[in-house]
Amino acid sequence: MLSQINISNFALIENLTIDFYEGLNVLSGETGAGKSILIDAINYVLGSKFNKDLIRYGEDKTYVEAIFTIDNQEIRNELDPEFLEEDFLIISRETFLNGKSLAKINGRSVTVNYLKKISPFLIDIHGQHDNQKLLDKKTHIIYLDSYGDEAHQENLQKYNSIFNEWNQAVKDKQDLISRYGDKDKRQENLKFKIEEISSLDMKIGEDEELSDKIDLLQNAEKISDNLSLCYKLLYESDEDSKSVYESLNICINSLKAVENNLKSLKDHIAVMEDFYYKLQDITYDIRNYMENISYDEDQLNSINSRLYQIQNLKKKYGSTIEDILKYRDELLKEYDEIENFGVYIKKLDNKIADLENDLNKYGSIIHNERVNLGQNLEKRLVEELKYIGMEKSKIKVYIEETDTFYKNGRDQVELLISTNQGEPLKELNRIVSGGELSRVMLSIKTVFADKDNTPSLIFDEIDNGISGKTAQCVGEKLYQISKEHQVFCITHLPQIAVFSDNHYKIEKFSKENKTFTKIEKLNKNSKEMEIARMIGGKDLTKLTIENAKEMISFADNYKL
Repeated sequence: MLSQINISNFALIENLTIDFYEGLNVLSGETGAGKSILIDAINYVLGSKFNKDLIRYGEDKTYVEAIFTIDNQEIRNELDPEFLEEDFLIISRETFLNGKSLAKINGRSVTVNYLKKISPFLIDIHGQHDNQKLLDKKTHIIYLDSYGDEAHQENLQKYNSIFNEWNQAVKDKQDLISRYGDKDKRQENLKFKIEEISSLDMKIGEDEELSDKIDLLQNAEKISDNLSLCYKLLYESDEDSKSVYESLNICINSLKAVENNLKSLKDHIAVMEDFYYKLQDITYDIRNYMENISYDEDQLNSINSRLYQIQNLKKKYGSTIEDILKYRDELLKEYDEIENFGVYIKKLDNKIADLENDLNKYGSIIHNERVNLGQNLEKRLVEELKYIGMEKSKIKVYIEETDTFYKNGRDQVELLISTNQGEPLKELNRIVSGGELSRVMLSIKTVFADKDNTPSLIFDEIDNGISGKTAQCVGEKLYQISKEHQVFCITHLPQIAVFSDNHYKIEKFSKENKTFTKIEKLNKNSKEMEIARMIGGKDLTKLTIENAKEMISFADNYKL
């Protein structure tokens, strides 16, 4: 929902901040007051083409900011994730005389194209030549399906699930054929790679173990010398000195000889005995290392050779042995696919054929349902058009069943209309009259009021060529739609304006040889005066004012 708009130096508007609310928002004013400026400003901030003449004369830039609350899932699906952190969107656009333009959402820069992309999910503007969602015939099938009951929706879901599976199977077959166009050559290449990798019979972590062994062999003499020295000092004795092991044993025995005389020695003896046994284990380990370490040139060459072979495979197939083995498994899978190419293709062909039978089955069911829905929809739309003064109009929901599988069935759907007796049916976007177009959109919106998730609707030129009872009926329909959507209507007819929940008056005035446009939200009394002006013109009489009050009272009673 559009909750606020801030405008600076846009056309005749110098500075304006206006709040908007739920329900039916009516904008009125004298001819030439600038009622269309507000629509132009909304279009501008949502990414429409910009003419620099819209920059207020004498200023070097214009700025418009609109604040929308995020009301539905559709807009959430379209928004980038960073804009979903808040429950509102502050959209701003600033354009300079030199053509430079800046657009932002919640303070983050975006492109104008991004604004265009999300705008149909925020607000729908119906006026002369506006290209809205309903004018795009690709959306007509969506509206028709939304008119269907729960059983129709279930059939659509079943069809779509089958379609996705079928689409994937067709893609898999195409990929298989594309990948193995020259399967013999590919198979030979795969076989070579598989054998090259498998021939080494590598184990994960083997390269690290080999590197450690090389380091050990290359430093065998240095390691052996240091181990021998350590072993000798710890364990071996000679005539001149005793080893650490032997000295520690002597100390333990000496202390034990006097431990009964000095009780506090017991703890120390226990610690020294622990050292003694640990030292014994260490010296045994050192001796084992010494016995197993020797320089072996043949072994070193053999390990270097294997490590070289592994490094070569790393250059070709992966940075680690684990990567290489995973790659080999992928090659084996692909090799199996080629080996059994005909079997896989046949399986996919059978799967595709079965899925196409199901698609045809549900496609026919959905088509028949759509034909019935279309007939009911045609009647509803004709009734709505007749109610608002277009009783000569004809509506046709054109449904063509094709041999092509689409994600929502096999049909192509388009709404066709004839607004005058004797004229052929034609596409909605070929309606010339802006008033007729707006009233057709009003009828469609009335029928689909609880189906269309666009939160805000703007109707411009909806009162062209109507008056009296028809205008009153249009007002009633606008109010009905406003119970499901926020509705804006620009009008000069009191029969429509009286149904407003919020009434805004647009005025043009001059000050110091400059022209300005302002917008004011009316209270109860000022609304009565504005309705009276719309009825009687500039000179208001007591009778005109009473008439205005009576019309407002009638509308209020209708809304109860």
